[in-house]
Amino acid sequence: MELTQEAREKLFARQRAAVERQRARNEEKLADPEYRQKQVDKAREAQERQREKRLLQLQSPEYWEKRREIIARKRSTVLNTSTKPRKAIKSRGNKGRTPTAAERRIMDKLGALPCIACLIHGKVSPLISLHHIDGRTAPDAHAHVLPLCNFHHQHAAPADIREQYPWLLPVHADGNVGGPAEFEKANGTQRDLLAEAYRRAGIERLKN
Repeated sequence: MELTQEAREKLFARQRAAVERQRARNEEKLADPEYRQKQVDKAREAQERQREKRLLQLQSPEYWEKRREIIARKRSTVLNTSTKPRKAIKSRGNKGRTPTAAERRIMDKLGALPCIACLIHGKVSPLISLHHIDGRTAPDAHAHVLPLCNFHHQHAAPADIREQYPWLLPVHADGNVGGPAEFEKANGTQRDLLAEAYRRAGIERLKN
């Protein structure tokens, strides 16, 4: 049924009054310092959660698998369009010797930890790989390994993430980002991190 002009005016008046009451309540809230501080805290916490969610997403195996696929497709395109012979790509590093049984037990315990460099900054990054701090062939070399996330190990985090977490630098330099010196300046020495990892893993002594 169509409303009369008087009914429409009353409806509009009620709507305007409701809007005005809501506006007054909002102004009253905004005038309260405690309420404003709570809103600021909520916004900051939400922003922090979003950044941490993105960081975990960037550290996921699926992310790097997609990245490798994109690089492989680009490389394939270049190879198909190039007429010059290309040199074989040299492998970075080597597998070294096979770990002893004792070293393997230590590696298993350390590999169960989240990233040790993130942990000292109060963050937990469960996806890790083991970084050998003394190479792969020396005595006890496989016992001297650090559990590190991808962005602490060998790939630079995006610039906006590094701005938020300036200590998130790879121990293996990625372009002009990271490297042993910068990594240790931001996160402590690799030997100190190893001692902390041993402590958290319940390993009795640090092998020298």
